[in-house]
Amino acid sequence: MRNTVGQRPGQVLSGRYRLDAAIGGLGAGADEAWRGFDLRLNRVVTVKVFAEPAVTDQAGVAAFRSQAEKAAAVRHPAVEAVLDIGTAETPVFLVTEHLDGQNLKTVLAAQGGGLPIGQVTRVAEQALDALTAAHAQSVVHGALTSADLVLLDSGDVKLCNLGIGVPRTDTSDARTDLHALGRVLHELLTGVPPAESSPVPPASRRSDVPPYLDRLVLDLLAEDPAARPQSAAAALAVLRESMESALHPTAHWRSADSAGPDSTVNDSVPTGAAKKSDRGRLLAEIAGAVVLVAAAAAGGYLVHGGTAAKTPSRPAAVTSTPGTAAPAPPGAGPKSPPLVPGWQVVVAPDFGVVYDVPPGWKVEDPGTGVGLTDASGNVAVGSNGVADISRDGPHYTSCTIVQSGLLGGEGITSAASGQLESLQVTAAHNALQWANFGYQLRGVLPRTVAASPEHPTIGGLRAVLQKVVVTTKGGRGTACEPNGGTLYAATFASRQGAPVTFYVFSNSTGPGAVNDKTLRQIIDTIRPLA
Repeated sequence: MRNTVGQRPGQVLSGRYRLDAAIGGLGAGADEAWRGFDLRLNRVVTVKVFAEPAVTDQAGVAAFRSQAEKAAAVRHPAVEAVLDIGTAETPVFLVTEHLDGQNLKTVLAAQGGGLPIGQVTRVAEQALDALTAAHAQSVVHGALTSADLVLLDSGDVKLCNLGIGVPRTDTSDARTDLHALGRVLHELLTGVPPAESSPVPPASRRSDVPPYLDRLVLDLLAEDPAARPQSAAAALAVLRESMESALHPTAHWRSADSAGPDSTVNDSVPTGAAKKSDRGRLLAEIAGAVVLVAAAAAGGYLVHGGTAAKTPSRPAAVTSTPGTAAPAPPGAGPKSPPLVPGWQVVVAPDFGVVYDVPPGWKVEDPGTGVGLTDASGNVAVGSNGVADISRDGPHYTSCTIVQSGLLGGEGITSAASGQLESLQVTAAHNALQWANFGYQLRGVLPRTVAASPEHPTIGGLRAVLQKVVVTTKGGRGTACEPNGGTLYAATFASRQGAPVTFYVFSNSTGPGAVNDKTLRQIIDTIRPLA
């Protein structure tokens, strides 16, 4: 809040809106903001009070009313809803829906150093979607900052203070908002705002920034407005196309029309997709790049033999049992003996990969796909070729303790020296994305510590290995709510398509958890399928 305009708790404006508690951090525009209560409709609202000279004289009030009318006409899930205005008294005020959450400036200050890639990508997508709706009705925000984007408790983002109570210039247009969004995204990725001229690419400060997101930020920040995307809709289309091409799901995809009568698979959602659960939703789940399998103990769907089987937890195989490997493809068994005596062989022909897991792991059919969707039904993460250990828990039929799986292209091969940097970015991005998605708890992101990347030779092939140690905030040390875990992502070059990423994780607590030595031993068994 910039100054005090003399409002007090319990005061009622226009005989209708009771001011209950002062709140701050809601972005530009208002001098005061209050959590209020609409006495007529019995609902909680936000009341923003304006005392700036520009909105106290007759001309200013008329302009304020015009701005409010235009903002109220923008109806979109990612835009703060304008409900009412009060201009018959001084100071004037605006009534909006009340949002449970924090603005991104506050979130960034609390976390420091930049937000998770998946979260920033989600912000970019929803902010561009909101600006597209606003610009379609000729409404320009004009003063967008990270304080004007509120991260809701649900993980969604709302664009606030749309074109109200802030001085505008004659040159403000849609491209002004796009430049401002570029500044916001740069700040969210790196922790600092960009330079006014010649901004540094976010990827130069942070290795896990995917190329398409780095390019989007630089395009939005172009000094010449003509060089920026010419509309929010155009930028959004490019972003979504880049996200789609970067995400290489390995589950079998089909439309709802081809699903069986018991299937709950959505149209254009991988048959491994799951509904939301308490632990299965990141503040921003969609990563927009090659991402890893979903959270331990999160809700899930499993595809086995073309049938979607819903379980309340991380899925367990439909036919395989603990300690029993699912049927291998023809010719795979004799050619792929375990490298570790007594261990089980996991054959993933879609990737051209074989690896071993200890006895007691449940090995799924090689065609199995598993994944999660966010609250809106968008595919967040997915993989297949999985093996896991799960335990019964208080809230789920079973909670995953350890798991391995694959995603990406087909046919692993040794990386050339010139490929290692690119593979290193992929491995780091995948590992951090999994860690943030998989170990968030009740909307709270975990603490992650990434080790220095390694360039080992695995199965005779040169690869990149990234380790991340995760500490769950609020975990009870149980199977369903671990204190944290350890994740490895090994990324290989491939002969066809995207790099192949193998992941394996283990919770740090709970029955069935395995130690770091065992995780590394599993990785060392990865080899090409003969």
